[in-house]
Amino acid sequence: MPEDEKEPALETKPFLAHLEDLRWTIIRCIAVLAVGVTICAFSARYILDALYRPLRQAGHDPKEFLRTLAVVDTFSIHMEISLFGGVVLSLPFLLYFAGQFLLPALTPREKRFLLPIFVAGAVLFVVGVTFCYAFVLKATLQFFLGYNDYLGFSAMWTAKGLIDFEVQMLAGFGLAFELPLVILVLNLFGLVSSAQLAAKRRHAALIIFIAACCIIPSTDLFSLSVLSVPMYLLYETCIWVARIVERSKSKKAG
Repeated sequence: MPEDEKEPALETKPFLAHLEDLRWTIIRCIAVLAVGVTICAFSARYILDALYRPLRQAGHDPKEFLRTLAVVDTFSIHMEISLFGGVVLSLPFLLYFAGQFLLPALTPREKRFLLPIFVAGAVLFVVGVTFCYAFVLKATLQFFLGYNDYLGFSAMWTAKGLIDFEVQMLAGFGLAFELPLVILVLNLFGLVSSAQLAAKRRHAALIIFIAACCIIPSTDLFSLSVLSVPMYLLYETCIWVARIVERSKSKKAG
């Protein structure tokens, strides 16, 4: 490589200086997360009403259908939705602070990818949560309500059970939609190729199904399919995008 094209040497810092940067990064993350959790704690009734919407769409009034069985159930629900909402609300800031901490350790080429990667990560997480909320929750609740009717049971759920299920589903879909970003980052840095991804389709399908079993708070085939099928379609999309990126690189090199 010619001398003028060589990447400049990375700036070195003492170990204690890195620890100080890490300390302030953690403090900023905790502070912004605390603000997000506080905002969601005061907006808990609105968030709860939004989480009840899929149940209403499934044909049940939450006030008549749901029950609390333990003394602390309402407090646990309040804390759970406040924490989950706070994480979603503060996610762009958390990624920004993490990027600031990592930036000095990256090469100029890696720095060009950092901002798009973090932005894409935040966007994909929100897209996964939105997809689950808009399309999956209603269908899943209707499935289980119908299953109760099929077996002759009268469904009466607890409010905490419903919120736990919905929050885990939303978080699971948000994390699952990060799969394309992980694969494309590996492809950009030359760790995997589109040919390798295509050759490992069967392995990927098995890993995706196992991941869905770990993410989804249920073991029924319907819920697992609801997550594993979109994840596999995202995997196929990654193969297609990776091929486009590789062709673009080969044209530039040629």
